[in-house]
This record gives sequence, C-alpha cells and structure tokens, in this order.
Amino acid sequence: MAELKRTERAARAVALHLSGYNCAQAVLCAFADLIDIDERHLRRIASDLGGGISGTHENACGAVTGMVVAFGLINGYDDIADAEDKKRVYETGRGLVERFKEEFGTLTCGVLKDEIAPRYAENRHYLVTEETPKPCSQYVACAAAILDEYLCGLKPDND
Repeated sequence: MAELKRTERAARAVALHLSGYNCAQAVLCAFADLIDIDERHLRRIASDLGGGISGTHENACGAVTGMVVAFGLINGYDDIADAEDKKRVYETGRGLVERFKEEFGTLTCGVLKDEIAPRYAENRHYLVTEETPKPCSQYVACAAAILDEYLCGLKPDND
C-alpha cells in the first residue's frame, strides 16, 4: 500500500477539525470549493454525521462518512436510470472506503477512537504534524487525503 502524502486539503480538514468542526464536517468542507453548495449548508448536511453518526461511536467514522458525501457531491450520479453510472459510483466509493480501512483496520468510530488512536498517541500519524488534543484528526486527514488523491488522479494532466 502506497503511503498517502500530506495534501493541502488534508491540512485544511485538520484545521477545520481543530477549530470545532466535527469529523464529517471537516472532511466535507475541505472540498467546499469543488461543490456547488455553500459551506454553511455543507456544515448542516454533515452536522449529525460526526462521532459515528449522531455521536453514538457505534457506526462508521464521521471522517469516512464526510469523505463519501463529498465524493458523491463532486463525482456522484444523478440519473437514477443510469445503472452503469450508479455502479461506477458504488465501486469507486467502496474503493475509497477500503483504502481508509486498509490504513486503520476498521471503519467503526468507537474502535478508531478508543482502540486505534491510543497507539498513535506518541507517534502521531504522518498526516498530522501538530500536537493536538483531538486524536481523530488523523482520521480526518487520512480521509481527506484519500479523496484528494483520487480526485487529483482524475485530472488529465496527472497521467
């Protein structure tokens, strides 16, 4: 597995997270310039997706949820009759999610927060360079970097 590079979007997502955005909001809003919805509404869309959905810590990590919502808004399908496009979106989204899971071994918020994060307490994940009281910033950075690298791969000049 190739190591993710720190991206400007990952850095922006971490900065948003440290400023008070929940994990889903931070990832989604790091891509606000690519989405035809103002950032205020993006924050509202993701407002209940943080903390493993509604703060339960039992479901998918909010950073992952924010990543797939951003992906859908940027590169999703809207023609419900187009089965091929739907398949493309599902396959790509699944690949993004699997990439995150390969990095940390799980998608579950509570496991990431309570079991995985302490392992990084002394050695912060390479995507997070500053000391932070929010261990989930590493997941925010990783999710944003995964989506950013995917989107950069779509640009014709990056062949």
